Amino acid sequence: MTQGTLYTSAAVCLLCLGAVSAQVFGPGSCPNVNAQSTFNLTRYLGDWFEQYRFYAAFESGQDCAKANYQLKPDGHIRIFNSGFKNGNPVNATGDAYVADPVNAPAKLKLRFSSLAPYGDYWVIDTDYDHYTFIYTCSNVLGLTHYEFAWILTRSPVISEDVKTKLFNEAKALKIDTTHFATQNRTNCPDGIAL
Repeated sequence: MTQGTLYTSAAVCLLCLGAVSAQVFGPGSCPNVNAQSTFNLTRYLGDWFEQYRFYAAFESGQDCAKANYQLKPDGHIRIFNSGFKNGNPVNATGDAYVADPVNAPAKLKLRFSSLAPYGDYWVIDTDYDHYTFIYTCSNVLGLTHYEFAWILTRSPVISEDVKTKLFNEAKALKIDTTHFATQNRTNCPDGIAL
């Protein structure tokens, strides 16, 4: 191995470690998880309240997280995430689309900056009226992987039955539920302006 190759390899490893330190990561490949086989985008639109999530640096310290999904004229989905950090309102607007509506309708692509590439957003399970379970995982150099996961509900409060169902589903898929953190919904305003 040449010195140049060694430096390049070290730089790539450091960049990967920096990227994965901002989310949940683990050894080896991603668990074998599939998005649900059918998906009704129209029923999915509207408000969702975050209940549980894996750590994500871009949401660190955020409370009362809520998402609103609206169909845009170009067929893409406008995602407006809002919440509070240190008592101050924060928000981010993203763009999503279904990459393969025929063969993989619940596998969306999402980004929150026109300068960023689209990332995966897989709907693992939703009943549209009460809950959705979102998951994505990316392999890094075949050595490690990093994951994002969210459980959202239509209501600001999640029922114990729904929580148990989705946590059991995650465990059956080999997703480590100990990484889920409870969203702080204490003293959240019921109607965050969208």
